[in-house]
Amino acid sequence: MDPKGSKRPVEEEGTAQSSTELPPVGTRRTSVRNLSCWHGKPDQKSCRNYLNSGLPRRVLHYKRGEWTDFPESAREAIIDGFRLQMPCMAVFFGCQLMVVDLLCMVMSNSMTNKHASVAWIDEADRCFFPWLSFDGGADEPSEQISGPVRPQAYSVPAPQMVTANILNLQRDSVSFALMEKLFLLGMPSFVEPENVVCICECVPEDTNGQVQYQAFESQLRSMREKRGNANAKHLWFGSTTQEILRILTYGFGSAVAPTAGAAFGSGIYLTPQHRPFSSVNLCSVDGNGVQCMLLCQVILGNMEQVRPGSLQNSPSSDEYDSGVDDHAAPTCFVVWASHANTRIHPRCVFIFRLPPDLQEYFFDLSDVRFDKNPIRKVPDFKRLSDPVSEPTFSLHANKRSYRLQDTR
Repeated sequence: MDPKGSKRPVEEEGTAQSSTELPPVGTRRTSVRNLSCWHGKPDQKSCRNYLNSGLPRRVLHYKRGEWTDFPESAREAIIDGFRLQMPCMAVFFGCQLMVVDLLCMVMSNSMTNKHASVAWIDEADRCFFPWLSFDGGADEPSEQISGPVRPQAYSVPAPQMVTANILNLQRDSVSFALMEKLFLLGMPSFVEPENVVCICECVPEDTNGQVQYQAFESQLRSMREKRGNANAKHLWFGSTTQEILRILTYGFGSAVAPTAGAAFGSGIYLTPQHRPFSSVNLCSVDGNGVQCMLLCQVILGNMEQVRPGSLQNSPSSDEYDSGVDDHAAPTCFVVWASHANTRIHPRCVFIFRLPPDLQEYFFDLSDVRFDKNPIRKVPDFKRLSDPVSEPTFSLHANKRSYRLQDTR
């Protein structure tokens, strides 16, 4: 039975009464000397809990005097992070963004900085609970919800990593207002400002982010020299929350491309700046109706037409760099997977929430599937009509601030 009190003795530093045999450590670290967590240096017992544990089966947080299971989507993300030897990771908890630190056995609200204890039960039914349990209201709503951040490796201090690659745009700022306007102009009129939970700017400040951004800038210069015009555009990318978190961590090279033959071949599908609505159905929905979408800067170069049902997964010749469904009236752009990491750079994360009836509306707009047993659908982009006349805005970025210039 899971404990209900605020204290629990730790059985032999992370072993449970039901089993005294530890799972094999394998490639996991066997030393706690250099491990660091959200609160600095974790105590050795907490480290041994992490090092001695098998893959978690249940993950719990302490709330109002008792232990409660994490939502399924957050639990799966934590288990995936554990499997990848990442003891500190960012996950969605309802509408909140939480930093879950298994080393210190605590979760922290990235906006309010409130904390609560974390515990888990592994596949061998061994329990790993902190000696002292506390509930600091970490899952209580904040005025502004933080957006996704990259999962963190334990080799880098956690606090710096949490804020390294994103910047929350304040709701009363000019940048937020302009980005919100861009998003809403490409949505049906029944999508309102209240549906926008938060907007975060992607800021490549850590080493990994800087390397990815420099590779993108290098590709931009190379394409200009090669084609005379890089044909760079701001486009929308919709996907599951976990895939977007992966992209913010590892770049677009980690994105899952559609199965060959689905819609316009096997590549990364993006939609025009004035059509974010056509990417909504590619976004996963959590239990609170929260979805994520990326606004990206994309190097398209010379585009070739890709017809529906194509098996194409690369340019047909050296003359082309990317794909498009229709040159005259494009509704879908395709960046081939081999080029995704250097030709797509995320600029902003949009987190929004739609009521169930609107989610059904967007879901019914698409009928082209990834494969015979799809997890998500690829929209039939041509059948989606514009909710408004096409806005002609040019988007500029300059040191964490965005300006929209009306060019009509």
